[in-house]
Parts: sequence; C-alpha cells; structure tokens
Amino acid sequence: MPLLFLLLIAIATGALSAHAGRDELRQSSDPIWRMETFLAYALFVAFVLLPTVIYFYVFHGDWFLFYWVDTARAPWFWGLLGVLLLLGAASLGFRLGLALSRSSRDLAARRIAAGTIFIALAIWPLAWSRVSVVGSYRQFSRDYGLIAFFASPAFYSGVAMALVIVLAFGWLIYRVDQHTRDSV
Repeated sequence: MPLLFLLLIAIATGALSAHAGRDELRQSSDPIWRMETFLAYALFVAFVLLPTVIYFYVFHGDWFLFYWVDTARAPWFWGLLGVLLLLGAASLGFRLGLALSRSSRDLAARRIAAGTIFIALAIWPLAWSRVSVVGSYRQFSRDYGLIAFFASPAFYSGVAMALVIVLAFGWLIYRVDQHTRDSV
C-alpha cells in the first residue's frame, strides 16, 4: 500500500469514526483527546494504520513512496515523515468529521469519506506505471531486476493488511456506534 493511498484511507476512517460517534461528539464539551470516540480511533491508528505504514516503509520503502525519492539516502527522515504524515491525515480526517458531526451535517461527513476512498482507489490505476513493479529506487530508475507487483511480497502483504484494516475498522465503527447509542 503506497503512502498516498494510506493517507487518504486515514482521512476517510477518521471522518467515518467521528460520524459513528456523532451522538457523543454533539453533546460533549470535553477536549478532543478526552472523548471516547477519539480514543478508540487513536487506538485504531496506533495498532493498525501506523504498523502498516512502518511495515511498508521498512520492507518496500521505495515502492511505498512511488519511487519519488531514494530512501537509502536518508532512511530515518523518510520514515519519520511518513509517520508524521499519517498522524496528520488521521487527525485531519477525525477533526473534519468532528466539525461536520457537531454541525449536524452527517451526509457531508459520509460524502467526504466516500470521496476520499474513491480517490484512494483511483490512485492505483493512475499510478500503475510506478506501482506495477516492486524493487529499489535504483532498480526502478535503471529498469532492471524489478518484480511484477502481483508476484511480489508487497501484493500478498498488501492483501493481508487491507483485510486487517477493513475488519478492524468495521469492528471499531460497530463498537463506537453501539457504545455512543447506549451511553447517550
């Protein structure tokens, strides 16, 4: 899963998480970090999305960044930047969903989430020339020794991570929605 794809997924999951906890968010005047909906989403980010970013950066770093930069030159910088971008995107998505939920614009929150998921899925065909092969930056720039995406470990780990993300997020939404309806 390339970084841009995961950033858009983080925005969508943040908006949908805030939408699922809209009853709590509308009635609570607590700061954002004290809301149970935000804490549940933060756990999802910490235990699912963040390890996904770290895994793909460590094992498929150049592919993960669309071969835009050579990660071998400053590996710690690009890894840290990827983590910070993910945390920022997750925060942006949740805050956007929070603002829309507090103003009772639930349809807008769902549309933003659906739009970002659509854009995230559209990245694959638009960037297929870069993500269709897996290798290092040097292999990509010199066009040698590349592995087809569907035959690479990036494909199989991507399928596994996507399944984990979907199942964990489905469980998160179910639990947040049930908890906020029971407690409000």
